[in-house]
Amino acid sequence: AFDACLPSDRSQKQAFQETGVTNLLDSAIEGYAGTVLAYGQTGSGKTHTILGKLGQVAHGDAAERGLDVKREDGLVMRSAKRLFRRISGEGAPPDTSFSVAASFMEIYNAPGAVNECICDLLNPDTENLKVRYNQKNGFFVSDLQEIQCHTVADVRAALEAGVQNRRVGATQMNRDSSRSHALFTLRIDSEQTASSEEGGGAPLRRYGKITFVDLAGSERLKDSCAEGLRAKEAQAINKSLFTLGKVISQLAQGKTDTHVPYRDSKLTQLLQESFGGGALCLMVTCLNPCSTYSEESLNSLNYAQKAMNIRNRPVVRLDEQQQLVFDLRSDNAALRRELE
Repeated sequence: AFDACLPSDRSQKQAFQETGVTNLLDSAIEGYAGTVLAYGQTGSGKTHTILGKLGQVAHGDAAERGLDVKREDGLVMRSAKRLFRRISGEGAPPDTSFSVAASFMEIYNAPGAVNECICDLLNPDTENLKVRYNQKNGFFVSDLQEIQCHTVADVRAALEAGVQNRRVGATQMNRDSSRSHALFTLRIDSEQTASSEEGGGAPLRRYGKITFVDLAGSERLKDSCAEGLRAKEAQAINKSLFTLGKVISQLAQGKTDTHVPYRDSKLTQLLQESFGGGALCLMVTCLNPCSTYSEESLNSLNYAQKAMNIRNRPVVRLDEQQQLVFDLRSDNAALRRELE
């Protein structure tokens, strides 16, 4: 059974409270990596769930739209509000300082390109950024701009700026259809003054983060009536999602000796930590209630069911030296428990 099933009459606030995003956010503050991923066919509400009305093309009066946008804030902005309430004021952990930074990128299959292109939505002049790998960070995007965020307003400004640069297009199924996968990350670094018993006064540094992934929706050309460039975009999106589906299927089998095709797509490379790695992951599957698309909805539920069988190994992200000390203390504590 799924952890939650939300009917269509749920408000954005209720969706935030009932999906479990708050647990991931609290873990990110403690130094874990978390991912919130919206999956489903085009027009099923993924962008609205993640970004709210920020993800829609502006229509109508600007002032009225501004109030409406804040009322319909998605998971990102509601998480940002909770984050700054937790790390500032009376609810802040004692003797701990925090810094928050935001990054925003999209993965897009440009016409004629062999592989996906990664664009920095906060710095649109840079195109086709490279995915690199090292032992410490795993897969990451080099030269991706980060903006320091001191308030909720800073997060909203970064999100709004990035949304304006994202690729969208009209199809028969959705007039504001996302034509790229978008990843918005809040990096949460903390430094806690340690007691003399814990490390001789050396500060304990944790590097948490939470990434919100708004996947482009799968679509059938006969339903979306896409032509020309839109049709090529749809084919590229479906290919990328097919690769993600292969990764999910392989990991769901639980076989340790099976090759997992992370490197077949830049999307799956960047989600390696989320699927079978050291991060916490929440998959929000969005469904279209129309009976015409029941087959697509069943396929989405099938992927969600498989994803539930994947077992991650979440770890707190520390400095290398502090991680070594942490591991030794954990081993020491385990041995003491055995002796008792």
